[in-house]
Amino acid sequence: MSGKFSELMHSMDEEAVRVFDILQKNGPLTKAEVLNITGMKLTTLNRVMQPMQDARLIAQTGIGESSGGRKPVLYDVNTADFLTVGIDISRLHVEVIISDIKAKIVFRERFEMEALSSPSEVVYRIRGILDKAFSYPGMERDRIIGAGLGTVGPLDRKKGTILNAANFSSAGWVDVPIRQLLEESLGLDVIIDNGANTAVLAEYLFGTGKNLKNISCFICGIGIRTGAVSCGSLVRTINDAEDAFGHMVVDVDGRNCSCGNFGCVEAYSSIPAIVNSFKAALKKGRHSNISKTIDEIRYTDICAAADGQDELAKEIIADAAVIFGTGLANFINLLNPDMVILSGPLVKHSELFYEVSTGIASRKYYLHREKRVVFMKGGYFGEDAIAVGAAAMVVENILGKRVIL
Repeated sequence: MSGKFSELMHSMDEEAVRVFDILQKNGPLTKAEVLNITGMKLTTLNRVMQPMQDARLIAQTGIGESSGGRKPVLYDVNTADFLTVGIDISRLHVEVIISDIKAKIVFRERFEMEALSSPSEVVYRIRGILDKAFSYPGMERDRIIGAGLGTVGPLDRKKGTILNAANFSSAGWVDVPIRQLLEESLGLDVIIDNGANTAVLAEYLFGTGKNLKNISCFICGIGIRTGAVSCGSLVRTINDAEDAFGHMVVDVDGRNCSCGNFGCVEAYSSIPAIVNSFKAALKKGRHSNISKTIDEIRYTDICAAADGQDELAKEIIADAAVIFGTGLANFINLLNPDMVILSGPLVKHSELFYEVSTGIASRKYYLHREKRVVFMKGGYFGEDAIAVGAAAMVVENILGKRVIL
């Protein structure tokens, strides 16, 4: 089915691909609505749509409202025959989804990353999850048109390699030919990108950023991962580094960062930075209500304590959020997004971090008086965004859409 879908789309002319794309993103639509969007003549549209109906790429899906005459037929892409796989490999977890070609999830499973979660073990578990999924009615392997992977960087996208990602629980995540490993194990074509890019792609095409020109997504966790769409194209950094924002310098004489520089946002506002700051304060005699030893304290404990009015936890979280919000204001000044989505484990577990950081950014970005930027927590897809965007990327790649180039 993967080859069939790709062959069908590549056999279609540019007008047909455009109509398919419009229906995939906006359907169901009547022919009149498609004509209004495309500016085509009805005879041209009929010529374009009939072969796609014959090939089961699109289908009649219902009846629209009448504007005075006979009720019009609604058309949409065929979501029954074609499915995509989306995979999210992060430092804390792996998620595997199967979605239809309009980004509706029909299957989802995840597992936590552990000390034994080597690349080979992760691929083995992904294969097991999909083998189970393919046994369910309606999710047979021959319906899958391909798989997308959103993962941590830095990457060599052309080679499909994870280069030297830091902070995995397991060893072995250096120069990993992850695309090759997945393709050999799954028997599917795999397309790979940074998880932050696939997350923003999901929100831009099908989520809260739909119909906006410029949106940005920040995944706040062990690192700070950033994806942005500007005027319909992904903004790509040097070497496709998704943590470029995290290494924006906000204090030239500041803390030493893992990158070797000083004063980077990540040195203050990532999960490890917050945990280290909190533990350092305890060692200096500061008090907290957390009833654990210093070595047992995790970021979730600090976040919960802050939301529970623990003064030290509130101070540490707020300080980190101020730095993050300041960097965010600088980012907004440069790229002028219409919407900024904050997600990831830190945002999920700390309402204080989200409120303080967005408050600071709202006050400090250049055109803040015009209130042009909308901030959103989690986005439409929430924790599923990376995997959903990875699945959507498969269709975009087949369509040859420049948004993912």
